[in-house]
Amino acid sequence: MSENRTPPPFRHTRGRLPFDPDAFSRAPKQGAAIVVYGVLTLGLIGVAAYMALVEQRPLASGYVAGPAIGAAWFALRLFMSLAPRGGR
Repeated sequence: MSENRTPPPFRHTRGRLPFDPDAFSRAPKQGAAIVVYGVLTLGLIGVAAYMALVEQRPLASGYVAGPAIGAAWFALRLFMSLAPRGGR
């Protein structure tokens, strides 16, 4: 007699990783991000100030507003990088 057996459900088992996941900590990446965002923020503020003050471009022109918006964006990213992470 043949019995109609259903196979057991497939359970995905995670094997061990070939490396230690703690070896790749976030600390070096975090420090590099702070430096990069800080440099980009200061550089874009400088470009926007130069275009507005030295080149006498209008504040609403793309030569001033573009770098100013970019500086605001990277300043926000810098602030988010420096803020403590919740829930950990």
